[in-house]
Amino acid sequence: MRKSFLLLLIALLFLLVGELHYFLKPQPTEREYQGLSTIFRAATQWQGKYAPAFDLTTVRGERFRLADSVGKKVIVLNFFATWCEPCQNEMPEFERYFEEHEDGSFMLLAVDAHETPEEVEAFLREYKLRFPVAIDDGHVEKLYRVTAYPTTVLIGVDGKVQFYEAGALPNANEAFDAFLRTNSQLLAAGKAISTADYLKQAGVPSPLTPPPPPGKEVLKGRGKPIGTRVDSP
Repeated sequence: MRKSFLLLLIALLFLLVGELHYFLKPQPTEREYQGLSTIFRAATQWQGKYAPAFDLTTVRGERFRLADSVGKKVIVLNFFATWCEPCQNEMPEFERYFEEHEDGSFMLLAVDAHETPEEVEAFLREYKLRFPVAIDDGHVEKLYRVTAYPTTVLIGVDGKVQFYEAGALPNANEAFDAFLRTNSQLLAAGKAISTADYLKQAGVPSPLTPPPPPGKEVLKGRGKPIGTRVDSP
């Protein structure tokens, strides 16, 4: 009886601490609610849409044309900024996964948030990154409606976005392995999209819902308490 009472008391203390954290934690502003809502919606709205085509030049001077690789490999785009701490934390994991899969049907391109070449080069040296990195002037992140760093997008061999995630990825294997297996099977079966067919589809804007107008609250119902409690982008 005494043991049961102590267990109940401990459970109540944990519950009390959780509730105190909720009420004492600074509540998100309306602007932050709008940003969270945009991020939550993007993860589902992008799935199944054709990835917008683009061209970029990497910091090593190599041209990256998305259409050249779609239908041949699984392509992961990682939108980041050198000053972003979650971006810094996930870079070693991306480098590890890249080294393990670069000889297969996997391609990784990190897209920097229009910083200077000197800042990006220093970042690459500090984290010893070998995968290709390009500096975006803003047009690619607009195409993919990136509103938080880091944001990771996986494009399948069908030319469509199969994974869209805002926030750091702690484990690349959990995030990408299943997609890599499925898309490898599509490649082996000859069911990947051709470059010509992809370009026909990629020229059509993705029918995503536009962001809400400023000043309008968009997180409602269950979304609002979730947005209040989470400590993520």
